[in-house]
Amino acid sequence: MIRFLIDQFRNAPGPLKKPRILTADLAEELLDLAEHFLKKGDSRVGQSPCGHSPCSDATSASAPTAASSAAAVSPSPSETLAGSPVVATPASVKTPESNYSVELDARLFAAMHIPANVRKQEFKVLAILWDAKQKEIGALSAKAISRRGEDLLKIQIRHENVRKVIRMRLENYVKVHAQGVGNGTVYNYELSEAGAEYFVSTYLK
Repeated sequence: MIRFLIDQFRNAPGPLKKPRILTADLAEELLDLAEHFLKKGDSRVGQSPCGHSPCSDATSASAPTAASSAAAVSPSPSETLAGSPVVATPASVKTPESNYSVELDARLFAAMHIPANVRKQEFKVLAILWDAKQKEIGALSAKAISRRGEDLLKIQIRHENVRKVIRMRLENYVKVHAQGVGNGTVYNYELSEAGAEYFVSTYLK
């Protein structure tokens, strides 16, 4: 109901459209944050004061055994990387190349390992959309962009920030498709040709 009212406020005809859009986005972000903290609070129900459930000596005693077993099973770095080139990754990515769930363009892979790039929200959104365009995935919602970035490309960006970056910085490079769903509106995003050229010339040099 609240999201429906926010959508009505955002899309209502009349003057001051841009301030209303920004206000609606801010309200939606506050709502998402409230839901996030409520879910986090629910997840703590049933936990004991020590931070986990149950808090018993048996659990504490089993932790070193489990850790030593995991160490015994896990291969050493030399065994894992034997016969394959070692790819240095920045701390912000925190994942070896083998952990990517999609086949990455070599230029994109290199750009994702430049620390200055992965700190920019503009780069994150463009990288996810550019990869989706290359694979002909089609338009994606802000939440789908966030999930694809985190699950497949190991790029983390909240869906609220996806919408904000597109609206504030990338409106000339991203196509916005509005689709009515029930009483609300869903916005899907797709990189335009101009956006693809901008991303390649700026980040895939």
